[in-house]
Amino acid sequence: MLGWLELVVVLALWTAALALPCVFWLRRQQSLRALDEHRFDQMQAQISRLQKDLHAQAGAQPSAVSQAPAPARRRADVPAPIEPSGGGSPYNQAIELARHGLSAGEVAERCGISRSEAELIVSLYRNSPTA
Repeated sequence: MLGWLELVVVLALWTAALALPCVFWLRRQQSLRALDEHRFDQMQAQISRLQKDLHAQAGAQPSAVSQAPAPARRRADVPAPIEPSGGGSPYNQAIELARHGLSAGEVAERCGISRSEAELIVSLYRNSPTA
């Protein structure tokens, strides 16, 4: 009977040794998921603020944003140095570049803004009339 008792104890210890790292791993995954959700919420709030700022700058109505974009203009009409018309903000310059048909990558590189900000600006202003 002592053999069975030892076997049960060994199996219990073995199970605990395998289960403990799994529990820690699951807790770590839950923490990472919560952190990702928090970051996602922050990014969504930032996008909302950027959209409001862009609408306020351009005086656009929210319904104009939901319209499907027309094909991009040719880049041949883009002057070499583009001076922003509404001030020295990188966002104003990005709007001007988007209106001239530059891609989001080019806008982000020239203006020093993030790719996601440039994509948002390009999607909002690519085909809007220049002011």
